[in-house]
Amino acid sequence: MYSTLRYTLESNGTTYENDSINASLLVELITNLELQDYVVLEPSELVEGSMYMQAAALDEPGQMVAEIRLQEGESGFRHYSYTTADPTVIIQWILDYWGKQQLPQLESWKDITHELD
Repeated sequence: MYSTLRYTLESNGTTYENDSINASLLVELITNLELQDYVVLEPSELVEGSMYMQAAALDEPGQMVAEIRLQEGESGFRHYSYTTADPTVIIQWILDYWGKQQLPQLESWKDITHELD
């Protein structure tokens, strides 16, 4: 289904192309996120309707956020956010997104689309 799918990973101004991305790099970048740090994983084509998935450190110590943007219609989108103190949850979601082209279950995520309009 995604035979031509490629990823671009951006983290704090550094861009990694598809062949440079692996599980170890993803785990390392997410594990070591500090304030103002981020990781954005963008597929070359939509994965289950999603345009990208990202993770970032928050102002509150130990808190991280994962976000995902889903295309809606021709030019619209829905944007979801999940805040946690457990980086392993975010690591697993990112690894599944990258390795299995699988989205997390978004029922417990917060729809923050209205905050981005």
